[in-house]
Amino acid sequence: MSPLRRSSGGTLQARRILGRRAFARPGAVVLTDTRGRLTAEDLHGQLQLMEQRDTRPPRLSELPAAAPLRQVLVTALAGDGQLDLRSSGATGAPRVHHRGPSTAAQQRTWNDLAKRIGLRRHAVVATALPGVHGLGLRLALESLAAGAPLVDLSHLSVQRRLAMLHRTTPHLLVGTPMHLADLLEADGELSGHRALRIPRIASGADRLDPELHADLARHWRARVHDVYGTTETGMLAVDGTPLRGVRIRSRDGVLRARTPVTGRRWLVTDRGEVDEQGRVTVLGRLPGDREDEGMAPDPRAVVRLLQTQPGILRVRLRVVPDAQRVRRTIAHVTVDESVGVTHTAPGVQALVHDRLGAASVPSEVRISSRGR
Repeated sequence: MSPLRRSSGGTLQARRILGRRAFARPGAVVLTDTRGRLTAEDLHGQLQLMEQRDTRPPRLSELPAAAPLRQVLVTALAGDGQLDLRSSGATGAPRVHHRGPSTAAQQRTWNDLAKRIGLRRHAVVATALPGVHGLGLRLALESLAAGAPLVDLSHLSVQRRLAMLHRTTPHLLVGTPMHLADLLEADGELSGHRALRIPRIASGADRLDPELHADLARHWRARVHDVYGTTETGMLAVDGTPLRGVRIRSRDGVLRARTPVTGRRWLVTDRGEVDEQGRVTVLGRLPGDREDEGMAPDPRAVVRLLQTQPGILRVRLRVVPDAQRVRRTIAHVTVDESVGVTHTAPGVQALVHDRLGAASVPSEVRISSRGR
């Protein structure tokens, strides 16, 4: 029986599996990032050092949004099985949701998701999702429990992400639609004749546009999965099919879900439909999820973040109404073309999404360039 199917206790079980792996296969690689390779023995040793300290170990909610995945793993595994899942901020500022140890029913849902997206033992998993966010954190823990080596792409520039993908040749690439669109655009421009094939791609944390789905599948000859879920309900569906233990129904164009995370409660999630075969189609966020749909809740934070990035000279945000009289935030970004750092509209949006939450992402990014 694989480690994935044995896992039934979230961080606690992942910790036990790591201990056994560190003893039996100490040199097994569990994570690759810009600092190099982290082995099972190294990770287990870092946990033991943290336990020997007199001070209280940090909680996940105390980590910065840009925390590297190796720091997130050590922090999560050093805890008592409690998880602080940070929402993506789709309806406001990112919030922290406290979760206890996984139940058997919750783990069965995650096992089903892992099976459907191809997360299995020895399959290299490259993730662009921030480790402090709910999906990114759970994916990292499930990969560790399954014996699937991780590749940390989070918070790298698109050029460094591409270089890491070519070096590690992952079986599975996971990211938001913005991450994937950015990588797709850059790969077409920068990779030349170095064809990169990624067997599986999983898109989560936002709605996957059908056109982007088709482009990803064609460019990387990949099987692309649309993963749907929320921090409040846990993971819900893959490619429109509800996961094991999940029930989804629609009423008046609104989706409601009952899952092992919600218990007996039905929670409203998004706008969408469920057809006669039970297939779920997500149409978008509910009206009123945010006080000003399409407007960044803290424009000054967006400007400050972008102006700290190398190669960006000037940032200006403006709010305009669209044809439906909904106000939209447009970011005008001026870059220094002599610096050698490429900034794309999807890349700017992905950066804001990771650091400030989905609610802060400009509806549109317009990039112009000039020398200093």
